[in-house]
Amino acid sequence: MLVALAGLGAAVTPQAAHAATRIFRLPSESLEEALVRFAVQGDVSVGGLPATGCTGRSRPVQGAMSPQTALAAMLPPGCGFRTIDARTFQVIGGRAGAPAGPASPVMANAVAPLVVTAERRPEPLTGAPYPASALTGASLQRLGGDSFEDVAAQFVGVTVTNLGPGRNKIFIRGLSDGSFTGKTQSTVGLYLDDLPITYDAPDPDLRLVDVDRVEVLRGPQGTLYGSGSIGGIVRIVTAKPDPAARQAWAEAGVEATEHGANSSGWAAMLNLPMFGGRSAVRAVAYRDDIGGFIDNPPRRLRDLNSSRRTGGRIAWAADLGSGWRVDANLAHQTIDTNAAQYAQGPFGPLTRNTEVREPHDNNFTQLGLGLVHAGAWADLKVSAGFVQHGLDTTYDATGAFVAVDETPGAVKAYDEGRRVDLGVLEATLTSTTPGRLRWLAGMFATHTREKDSALLRFVTPPGDSLTLYHRRDELAEEAIYGEAAYDLTSRFTLTAGLRAFISRTSTVGDDFGLAGDPTEVVHGKHINRGVAPKLRLSYAFAPDVALYAQAQEGYRAGGFNLPSFARRNPGPVVGAVAFRPDRMWNYEVGGVAPLFDGRLVLRAAVFHAEWRSVQTDQYFANGLPLTVNVGDGSNTGLETEFLWRPDERLQVRASILLNDPQLTRTTRLLPATPDKGLPGVPYGTAAADVRYRWPVGHGFSLETSAEANYVGRSYVTFDAGKDALMGGYGAGRVAATLEKDRWRVESYVSNVTDGTANTFAFGNPFSRARARQTTPLRPRTVGLRVTRSF
Repeated sequence: MLVALAGLGAAVTPQAAHAATRIFRLPSESLEEALVRFAVQGDVSVGGLPATGCTGRSRPVQGAMSPQTALAAMLPPGCGFRTIDARTFQVIGGRAGAPAGPASPVMANAVAPLVVTAERRPEPLTGAPYPASALTGASLQRLGGDSFEDVAAQFVGVTVTNLGPGRNKIFIRGLSDGSFTGKTQSTVGLYLDDLPITYDAPDPDLRLVDVDRVEVLRGPQGTLYGSGSIGGIVRIVTAKPDPAARQAWAEAGVEATEHGANSSGWAAMLNLPMFGGRSAVRAVAYRDDIGGFIDNPPRRLRDLNSSRRTGGRIAWAADLGSGWRVDANLAHQTIDTNAAQYAQGPFGPLTRNTEVREPHDNNFTQLGLGLVHAGAWADLKVSAGFVQHGLDTTYDATGAFVAVDETPGAVKAYDEGRRVDLGVLEATLTSTTPGRLRWLAGMFATHTREKDSALLRFVTPPGDSLTLYHRRDELAEEAIYGEAAYDLTSRFTLTAGLRAFISRTSTVGDDFGLAGDPTEVVHGKHINRGVAPKLRLSYAFAPDVALYAQAQEGYRAGGFNLPSFARRNPGPVVGAVAFRPDRMWNYEVGGVAPLFDGRLVLRAAVFHAEWRSVQTDQYFANGLPLTVNVGDGSNTGLETEFLWRPDERLQVRASILLNDPQLTRTTRLLPATPDKGLPGVPYGTAAADVRYRWPVGHGFSLETSAEANYVGRSYVTFDAGKDALMGGYGAGRVAATLEKDRWRVESYVSNVTDGTANTFAFGNPFSRARARQTTPLRPRTVGLRVTRSF
């Protein structure tokens, strides 16, 4: 299939394009510097500045293409160009984003090139010889992507648990270490611009507002991204401050949910140029009040799981001259959820009969600073950041911990708190000179501190709270890495990379209230050293038609469990209380081909992953958390996706993943069923969306869209019990948007069929054994959103 795809792409790609094709690697920089770099790399002449209405920074461009295509892609809005002859161009003022003059090679109905930076350098997504996907900010808005969870299904191979806002885990390509969140590092690295925003905490569920794009890089990324990227990378790229123009917009929306409470929200953005266009500041603020839909009939409570999300970002960027640029940003968000959103008990699919509300709070703050220099032979980027993440969760523990309180009918609550402080510093040097060799080199350092505590609270009859444990964890990792790509011929490219790392983990636990002396201390230390290699061979049938084969490795650090009770003899943690690092090798063959002048883009890959000493977060029988190495796993699969845009009106996108995630070897530390897959990920997923846009007169345009996705069946635990079965459902959304001038009005319906499928078979570790737990889809919701630009 892959060979046929590449061959078809080569057959329909105009061969005449080869004669004028050049390899361009153009970073975003001042327009004057960008034109000089473009002229050198394209062996052409270009002039025309200053041109009326043509200002700002260039757009990044990378790949093999004609000089005309490269120039059209790099020019900022308000700029165009005129072709004098095959090697001479003149920059002029023109329609934003479009070259002036009939000689432009850009087809009016071709898919616009999308530049991504998932592999640490700007590169057009079309033709990229690696497994990546991206959605632009406009696509996110059309798909109702307020959160990554809302659009995850539209990325091939991506699944998300559904415990609730700010509590979910992300999996890519079926590589799941379990559905619960504990002390294992995430299998998927989550980034906000250039900085990681999680370690072992769940997705903070950031609002995708004023976002340029979201990129997903599939497969282990240990070479470029280090620990915690076994499954892949999700990167949220925010809209940057624009020094060329003052901009602002505001939006407000309301929703009505069947069987639940109403919702509302607003967001606003302001962009202000400063100092004559050499600097700018961009600020975003938002708030969402999300109505609940889970009732508690015995306690006469309705719509328990309502939540509020508030937050904002402010970013500043300045051009310092001589190729230097500095930027700084601050992001903050809080999610306050009144109760968990799972269902349990005999009263119906949208109810539960707990004695405690079970609220959850997720507070996230990130501070980032970056310095970039566009050099004559290499670009330097230095990024530094600090993340503070706080999570507080309450579970109904009635019926648990009977050894502590045997009072009949006693109501108990389990309060769990976590504080994460993460600091990171990274520097990369990326080559920009033309030629056969391209390279990058980097240094990375991160330090994470975590504080966890658990408290047993006696609600009825009231009594003094009991501290179950305190623990403090520290993880430090340093690494140097590099990657080089060499064009063996005009078509064959060999890419090799290596990361050398050292990580140090330490844990201290005390205040054990269940047994032993509360003053006892348990502690442990672990050091892990290693390398993470990467090798890729790609073949270009045409500038944007590629076939590739690659192998790469990912890894995670080890750590420690606290025993379920304190030991009588304090000392270092040994034996089964420690969990080992795990590593994964991934092998794949893939291809990408744009067909019919770029109107149709196809991408496919076949992959096989071998996962050793799989770490997983689980629970003791008493409900307390633990982490173990459950055994070895593997996954073999096929993923395909396509984007078809025959004209400016119609666009169709579809994807499918078929895979076989399995536990191939088990240990005695955890009950597991080898032939039932990995927890939380199905054997198949599929998604599609279509949109159609047309003018309706009097300056109005109308866009209609529809999307659907299917999630196959899976189990929430490794032992694959009947009560742990979930998935096997489809969901859909339809929308219509009316636009005129600065106004945009959108109406939509989500969960069109009002399905109540079980998306996630978990909610509370202390009551799982008493009754089946399910997490239903949000019932059918009708919404209206109005946006005004200024």
